[in-house]
Amino acid sequence: MGQQIVLGSVVGVVVGFVCWRGNQTLQGVSTFPDAFTFVTLAVLLTVAVRLLLRRLQSPGRSASLQVGMRVAAVAGTVFGSTVVLLGLLRFTNPAPVLLAFGFFTALGSALLCGVGAAVLPLHSGRERAA
Repeated sequence: MGQQIVLGSVVGVVVGFVCWRGNQTLQGVSTFPDAFTFVTLAVLLTVAVRLLLRRLQSPGRSASLQVGMRVAAVAGTVFGSTVVLLGLLRFTNPAPVLLAFGFFTALGSALLCGVGAAVLPLHSGRERAA
């Protein structure tokens, strides 16, 4: 479980940095200022989940989803916190509702990508066996 938290934190920090860089040219704050941020999130979560699932002997659907959701929840929390921090630093009087929206958009997107990353290896393994 410690590896899942560490990998999720690393993914969240990297995606948060990409988001931060993408927001430098904008006048506002966006969770996904460009497509590169979302693609980075999806690719890094997929790689992290696949690395962790390789260590399991026979990852079933339940174990795969647990790993994917745990990594994605940590990554989304770190990424969402980065978006909130950016909003707090960028605006003199930020609206709490907009900060919450940015946080939950980042968290929800990470969770959706985590589910996809957890289910994708199961389907690719079945195709190889056939």
